[in-house]
Amino acid sequence: MSARYRHIDPGVLWRACGADRDAYAALAQTFVEHAPPLLARLEAALAQGAAPAAGAAAHALKGMAQLVGADALSALLLACERAAGAGAPLPPAAPLAAACAPALAEVAHSRRHYHGDGA
Repeated sequence: MSARYRHIDPGVLWRACGADRDAYAALAQTFVEHAPPLLARLEAALAQGAAPAAGAAAHALKGMAQLVGADALSALLLACERAAGAGAPLPPAAPLAAACAPALAEVAHSRRHYHGDGA
């Protein structure tokens, strides 16, 4: 990751898009638009102790996070998904939200500025 991107690796999405700038921008925008409602669903499910809903929301958000190279966020979401599936205690929502916020900001920045050059 570059100095500008500490919470995502925009090269992951860039390569997945075949270095197509329009596709990159569209998928980055999809993340920016859809990740916050998914996070809200996850936070609500965690607050209610609703393991199946938490697992489903964590799984969906994890896939999106992996696509933008948000490895730390993906790892937290995987742990949440696994706990929900195993009937283990669910994690608190705060670390998930704290990891999601900077990833969202970096994806939003990359949508406008990343051109596959590491910047």
